[in-house]
Amino acid sequence: MMSVKNRLFTKHAKSSAALVSLGIHAVLILVALSFVAVTVITKEEQAFEAKPVNRPKMQLKKLQIPVKIKKTPKPKLRKRIVVQPKINQTMPDITMPEITGVKGGIGSAGTGGLGGAGSLGFSMPEMNVFGIKGKGEKVFIILDSTPWIMYDELGGIPAYSLIKDELVRILSKLNSTVLFNVAVYGHGTGTYTLFPQLVPASSTNVAKVEAWLKPLNAVQADGYGTRTLGGGGIKVEEDLVIEPLINVNHWSEPVMYAMRRQVDTVFLLASGWGHILYKKEPAKQWSESKMAKFKEIQRKAKEKLAEENRKRKANGQPERVLVGSSLIVEYFPGTEFPPQPIHHWYTPKEIAKACVNQRKASAPRTPTKSGLRSRRGNPRDTFTFNVVQFIPETDGVQEERFKKLSGMLDGEYRSLPGLAAIESYLDSGKKKAGE
Repeated sequence: MMSVKNRLFTKHAKSSAALVSLGIHAVLILVALSFVAVTVITKEEQAFEAKPVNRPKMQLKKLQIPVKIKKTPKPKLRKRIVVQPKINQTMPDITMPEITGVKGGIGSAGTGGLGGAGSLGFSMPEMNVFGIKGKGEKVFIILDSTPWIMYDELGGIPAYSLIKDELVRILSKLNSTVLFNVAVYGHGTGTYTLFPQLVPASSTNVAKVEAWLKPLNAVQADGYGTRTLGGGGIKVEEDLVIEPLINVNHWSEPVMYAMRRQVDTVFLLASGWGHILYKKEPAKQWSESKMAKFKEIQRKAKEKLAEENRKRKANGQPERVLVGSSLIVEYFPGTEFPPQPIHHWYTPKEIAKACVNQRKASAPRTPTKSGLRSRRGNPRDTFTFNVVQFIPETDGVQEERFKKLSGMLDGEYRSLPGLAAIESYLDSGKKKAGE
């Protein structure tokens, strides 16, 4: 029987042999792996060497093209004939077609018309109308011929004559390239223009204006208003109503007429806001007896005015103009007047909006294929609306609505109180001109 010690030895001897065997196998695996890695890393790359190739070079031959040189004769000098221009040569009266769609014509700086002619150094013609300075190549002047502008408080017929003369002088100072027209409006008689379209400010056309205005409101005995205009002239018959207006009358009619012609500058010469209104509700009925009594007072007032004018004429004084309620108040103060209709008086904002809408509606549409774009909207179509108001010399009140309207339309406002103010303005102008 084997002893305990021998059994333990035999058992542990088998285990030790197994461990030794495993160790030997591990060493062999490591040696094999090391051999493969070393073999890959130390493997040399193959190098290729290119052999030079000698190619034959060809010599380029020069092209020989025969060239014939032709002798050109020397230029012969020509004699230049110098013609001396005639001095003070009168320009023919040329009626140009109305130009629309280009603000300020081709000379307006920054308008973009015809490739931006303003960048070439052109400048807009300037003018001074009773102290208001304006610019533009298309000018429209509107003159009041209602009886109120000839009241004694405003200077009467003598003041109106000076206004007409000054208007002609202003036009005569304009550059002949300026296009213009003149409109005259009355009370209930409509609007008349001298020319059917804008015309150049030539001496011939200005002379036509002078002849046309000379008999206007000259003497009260022959009447007043548009029916006293000289020969020629055209009554405005166009439908000029546009939102927000539902009718046009008084000076609003020529203003809308000017807006439709796309003018640059408008000058309104007026005595007051006038009948820029429409009737909302009819007047209340008055008894026949009261109306008959009122008409009798009217008749007597006219007789008194006629008698006063006979005395004035005998003394070499200008006649007096009075109409409507002022005529009755002058000779029969305290008279009761018939009921009047309820009116809506147009506001400056409504007139200004109508001006802009009229221009937009009548603006020429530029074809997109031409590469041109209309100026309407960007940049904004600009124009100026100016007002010269003739007010009474004593207690004359400036019309706030005119001030607001001219301000909304980039224009100016000025008032002249009575004959003295008009004469003072004319005298100062003559001194500046050195006359």
